[in-house]
Amino acid sequence: MKDYSCHHSWLRTGGALTPVLAAALFLTACDTTPSQNGFELAQASATSAAKASVVLARDSWEFGSAKGEALTTKSFRIYTTANSGLNSRLPAFLEASLIHNRTALGDLPAPVDRMETFVLANRSEWSRCVQMIWAEKAEPYLNIQRGAVTAGGKSVLYDIGPRDTLVLAAHEGWHQFAQSTFKEQLPTWLDEGIAVYMEGFRSEAGTDRFVFLPWANTERFDRLREAHAAGALMSLREVMSSTPTRQISSSGNGGDALTWYAQAWALVHWLNEGNNGSMHAGLHQIVADASNGMILKRVEDKLGPKAAVFVRQKRPGPEIWQTYFGTDTDAANDSYQDFISRVVQTGSRDRVIAGRSPLESN
Repeated sequence: MKDYSCHHSWLRTGGALTPVLAAALFLTACDTTPSQNGFELAQASATSAAKASVVLARDSWEFGSAKGEALTTKSFRIYTTANSGLNSRLPAFLEASLIHNRTALGDLPAPVDRMETFVLANRSEWSRCVQMIWAEKAEPYLNIQRGAVTAGGKSVLYDIGPRDTLVLAAHEGWHQFAQSTFKEQLPTWLDEGIAVYMEGFRSEAGTDRFVFLPWANTERFDRLREAHAAGALMSLREVMSSTPTRQISSSGNGGDALTWYAQAWALVHWLNEGNNGSMHAGLHQIVADASNGMILKRVEDKLGPKAAVFVRQKRPGPEIWQTYFGTDTDAANDSYQDFISRVVQTGSRDRVIAGRSPLESN
């Protein structure tokens, strides 16, 4: 079932990124006990990774007329024509991001082989690189105006600014990791939700030390708050049955897709800590089962073979939700909407900026 003939693109608002996607697809690509140990390990390991030089080899690399570098780390082979400032941070960032991916929602295995990441200096180089790698399959990817492609475990992105490029690398890094290691795919709403969950980080000024804080994502928070204030939030069922591409197709712009991403971000936080932690185990279980190739078996054991066949054919189906979270989406929607209302309440943004849960008490 490990067929990842898919790609991902990534949407942000503000001056840095205003996406226009035409025919882009958003298909995606253990049993752990709730504790802080994994998250603390991610932070400690990320700091340790930054202290030592993570570049094992540095070679010259040319892409057409552009002079670049090929950087080898423990887990990545990075091909880049981006500026030296970005290149000096990328290796430690990608290694730290991978540690976060492997520990934030459970104890997940490392990729067997190094993952290939291409970071180009501009969109023109990015387009040529996408065409070079994916040939006749590249055309729909080229409709991504500002974003990235991750397919078959390879990520191709380009320099969109010092911080935004790293945020993009963290988002795509989750997809790359999942595609490289998971034996079954997560449903799109969860795969993309986890990718935005992995975006938040802080770095120490003048250093390559990174601390990943899933709440530290003002972009997603601000979009969520705007949609809540405008009465434009989607129901849980709508979030789970849609994709960013469908939102763009229906609205003609990226606005609804950005709301979808913000709600997917909130959805993963809700599963992780909402309802007094009652869904935490289910979230970690489905991630572990995707890694081990056990989702279909678990659905079949709980709901029967017909449900498993339906999930195999149409992954966003409610059967997955019912299997792991024990209720239907309509029954859970009120709790989800209430969680969002509490997240965006007055005063929450300061906590988000600090990387803290908006729901925690002072």
